[in-house]
Amino acid sequence: MQSERSGVDPITSRMGQARKALLSDKATVARYGVAVDVVADGTLKAVRIDDTVTPYGAELGDLITRLAGEALEVARANVRDRIAEISADPRIAAIIDSIDDASERPHQQSLKPRMAREEELTEEELIELNTRRNQSWFR
Repeated sequence: MQSERSGVDPITSRMGQARKALLSDKATVARYGVAVDVVADGTLKAVRIDDTVTPYGAELGDLITRLAGEALEVARANVRDRIAEISADPRIAAIIDSIDDASERPHQQSLKPRMAREEELTEEELIELNTRRNQSWFR
């Protein structure tokens, strides 16, 4: 379903907006002479401490911001290392390969047993079949 005006599916548009929000939306919260700026992905962009709180407020805010950035990089590197370890496991590689292989194969017909056509059933089997059908209507 595409929007006539934009030619883009509304869901695709909303997903793009959500992605953009996650990557670039910012917020600032301030209280008691301290303000913090963050990005939606969790990055701390700035800490501002008013000089009325401490005479070294600007320097302290910059230090906190730098330390938070360094800590975030270490945490993200740890996550990348864990993902690399998982990806390097031969069992995971085999699963990924099998998914790729399966996606290349043509669709196979269902392996369900073939139901006998009604004209092939005995009278007793027809009665049982109709009884089951009728019961399903009243449940």
